[in-house]
Amino acid sequence: MATIKDIAKYAGVSHGTVSNVLNRKGNVSAEKIKLVEQAARALGYQINSQASKLRSGRSENICIIVPRIDLKMYGKLYAGIEKELHEQDYTIEILCSEGVASTESRLLKKALSLRPTAIVLVSCQFKNEEPVPEETMVIMVDRFVKGFPEHSAFVSFDYEKAGREIAEKCVRDGNRSVALLCENERYTNNRRFIKSVSEVMESEGCYFEVLEAPEFMKFNRAFDLLYAADPFDAIITMSREDVENIKMAHSYNSQGELPRIYSVVSKNFGMENRDMYEMDYKLMGQHIAEIILKKEEFQRKADKGEIRKGKSGIPEVTEEGRFPQRKVYAPRQEETIRFLTVNNSTGEAIKRLLPLFKEQSGIDVNMVETPYDELRKMVSKMKVTEETVFDLVRIDMAWMLGDSERIFRRMDRSDPVIQRIRSAIFPGIPEEYYSVNGDMYALPLDACVQMLFCRKDIFEDELIKRGYYEANRKRLAIPESFQEYNQVAEFFTRRYNRKSPTAYGTTLTCGRSYTAACEVLPRFYELGGRVPDEEGRVQVVTAEMRAAFESCLESEKYATKEPHFWWQESAEVFSDGFTAMNILFSNYASDMIHNVSSKVAGKIIYAEVPGGNPLLGGGSVGITKSTEKEEACLKFLDWLYSDEISEMITYLGGFIGNRSIVNNVDILELYPWIEGIEEMFRKGKRGSKEKKNKWFDEFAFEDILGSAVISVMSGTSTVDEALLEAQRICDRVFNREETGKEGA
Repeated sequence: MATIKDIAKYAGVSHGTVSNVLNRKGNVSAEKIKLVEQAARALGYQINSQASKLRSGRSENICIIVPRIDLKMYGKLYAGIEKELHEQDYTIEILCSEGVASTESRLLKKALSLRPTAIVLVSCQFKNEEPVPEETMVIMVDRFVKGFPEHSAFVSFDYEKAGREIAEKCVRDGNRSVALLCENERYTNNRRFIKSVSEVMESEGCYFEVLEAPEFMKFNRAFDLLYAADPFDAIITMSREDVENIKMAHSYNSQGELPRIYSVVSKNFGMENRDMYEMDYKLMGQHIAEIILKKEEFQRKADKGEIRKGKSGIPEVTEEGRFPQRKVYAPRQEETIRFLTVNNSTGEAIKRLLPLFKEQSGIDVNMVETPYDELRKMVSKMKVTEETVFDLVRIDMAWMLGDSERIFRRMDRSDPVIQRIRSAIFPGIPEEYYSVNGDMYALPLDACVQMLFCRKDIFEDELIKRGYYEANRKRLAIPESFQEYNQVAEFFTRRYNRKSPTAYGTTLTCGRSYTAACEVLPRFYELGGRVPDEEGRVQVVTAEMRAAFESCLESEKYATKEPHFWWQESAEVFSDGFTAMNILFSNYASDMIHNVSSKVAGKIIYAEVPGGNPLLGGGSVGITKSTEKEEACLKFLDWLYSDEISEMITYLGGFIGNRSIVNNVDILELYPWIEGIEEMFRKGKRGSKEKKNKWFDEFAFEDILGSAVISVMSGTSTVDEALLEAQRICDRVFNREETGKEGA
């Protein structure tokens, strides 16, 4: 194998230069980095990351020991840990004990000898005899083992609660004779689970029997359960695999009736049987990774009493499980409601799930999706007549002030359905999506906020970072101001930097007036601009607005040349790998991933927009004044905002701002920016909350401003000419005197 000395000779550089490049130290020129990387590839050299860590005195190893690799819960556990720690450059190894104590002892001894950062252990033993190095943290999962030091941790689901809730449901469903299939009763999770189930069964006077079996004998035990002399009404199990074993055994004698099965299962994405009690082992894995990353802080909190300790003095963390939160309705006579919405990814996702709602409720939702411009025309007509054939209508949040009171009926905040929905929605979504002048007219549907998206692979590339430093004498970083944004965009535009990995630095979505306004307003707000101003006047001929226009014009030099009429188009260009950065409304960000040929999937960094003044976007849905089907509309909204449906809509690429989605690891893995979206909502703005100008209309203003942007970018007008014309229109439309005369 080639050595560092060989690489240095091949590349014609010093031994120290090679060492600095391979260890990612930033004091090497871009030219030398390239030479070293080319030499390393030519000689087939691969840096030994493990040896590098040992030389530096660090051992960032994680060892996971489980009884079975093929059980879904342990696969999910590993996935949650691996996702968090892999990004931090940890080496992770998973080992299988096959549920054999002697095998586990051998694996544990071997793992401890490597002095890893942490060992995550699902044990089949009850006491540990091995000494544990002080720097190694042992995290026991579900099964507590005596003999580990106090700097260990015990992380488990609340199996007592799970046993109680499963048993109570089993009894409510009319079952009187129940069997429970599990592994060794001495395991902590099994013992707690059995205790809770038996207490409920005893109190209800039910017959209850526990059948133990090691994992490899579960299939045999399934036959024993099904062929019992006195058939059981129901069977309770503790894994998804147990359920599959019982169903498989039943397939050999399908003439007999299959008892109803209740089970603890590792959470899957999508619709779950209502008798399955979900435990999110992937989320548990993520939490375990966080403990490992912050183990000193974890121990401090435990010592202060902020984390509960068990009798052994070891900190204990309890995770919660639950039954699927599915809406169930008593279907009445079939009826149809009409729902008008914009044509976007949220609408498309909702449409795919409507057959389920009809099956559950008997209500057919006739959903009409229309382009944004057409929706605006239709809503404008409704505002005049206050009548429509539609029962539910989605409007843009920028129209709320002008339209909602005319077309929607006021919502009763005390209504249980409205209260339930509001409690489920992100608390960070502003009141502007719900109400006007304190009265509630709508619910946020596809609420969104502007965010900055960057290519992680090129922003973290050492050669590119060095090139940026040499060009700008500053470190390449996610831009925090629009001045930095334009500088970074220039560097990633091949016209100005022939070595750029992308053709363009960014995109602009300026094909329509209201999209163009969204490009200039965050820049205007960054500079301290206000609309309306403190006197309530709408002023666009200002130094701040002129500077915002100039900033946009500079960005245009680094943007793709074809006009983008909607954010979906900009997302697709970014997805195709043509640009390094993109500013999008968050409800279009999924288009970067859903493109089957995406070049950026898994390579995206998200951040707040430069300047920290993102615009709010998306829309709200309300019940029309003219509908006679308010009850059916409320049922539909109740279903739409439920945990299960809102999570599925988000997974399909739409967005319903239910707070449960930030705890769904599968969603966050696909769309990582959702984790930070609530904080972005809190910073977002759209127009003035202070009603100092009664003539002001947000949508009309953006139309005027965006038209000025397009006029400048097309070369029709100079910045000053376009702003003067926009000011004349604003004076006529907004800056009126109380007498009703036009402003100056």
